[in-house]
Amino acid sequence: MADENRRAGDWQRKDLRQNANDLVEDPNPEKWHQQTFWIVFFLLVFWPVGIVLVWRSGWHLVAKVLASVYVVVAVYFSYNMFLTVQAMQAAGMA
Repeated sequence: MADENRRAGDWQRKDLRQNANDLVEDPNPEKWHQQTFWIVFFLLVFWPVGIVLVWRSGWHLVAKVLASVYVVVAVYFSYNMFLTVQAMQAAGMA
């Protein structure tokens, strides 16, 4: 045996076992809406919720501004692409 203080049947005693949940659980778990994964997910999938989550998160101000600028630029290009497609359809090109 590796440990001289342990006896052959010690593994059966529940008071000596370490709880498996204590090994996995984070002592300070973040709520789902404060986790970076979900913030970025909502920025890409449903940007209005993503922007709100960014500004309510603990991110640095620079990261918040960059995320907001990214969303504004993406919405701008998306809107311009929509107008271009509409103009092409009206002209009978598409």
